[in-house]
Amino acid sequence: MNAMMDELIHKAIGESIADLAAATGDEMYVVEAAIRAGGRKIELTVDTDKGVSIGQCAKLSRAIRARLEACEDNIMLAEGDFDLMVSSPGIGEPVKVQRQYLRHLGRLIRVNYLDGEAQPKEITGRLLEAAVGAVEEAPSITIEAVREGRKKRTAGEPPVTIRLADVVKAVVQAGL
Repeated sequence: MNAMMDELIHKAIGESIADLAAATGDEMYVVEAAIRAGGRKIELTVDTDKGVSIGQCAKLSRAIRARLEACEDNIMLAEGDFDLMVSSPGIGEPVKVQRQYLRHLGRLIRVNYLDGEAQPKEITGRLLEAAVGAVEEAPSITIEAVREGRKKRTAGEPPVTIRLADVVKAVVQAGL
């Protein structure tokens, strides 16, 4: 029963995102979808390559709700007996989907990763490049380290390229 409800919810999310993209030209994607309490609580985090506005979240929420309430196969959904929250990832939230790196090019990012000897490392710097659609090589990001402090000047070191497979956690930092 829960698998069938999850499938209905995911289908409604996918169709609603596709419809919104067709109407607005903004290609939205799911960063995270959590379905809890047997489908009574749905939390969705979405993004675009340009960022998501509150208005886009509201439109998507209305579209998903309308689709779910039209599900005659499931009385709980049809009666609207669920909570739906649609939001965008905020500053300070970890990067969860490779495509998010593209949106944050030029921004400060703190990355915890494993080096070539599988030793934990951390770097804070400006995200210079994100090779996330690379077919020939492994997806990676390139970061120019900055000095800690108010002015965030470059550290004078060459940029570091990190394979995304080695990234443990990446968090966009506030500031330019």
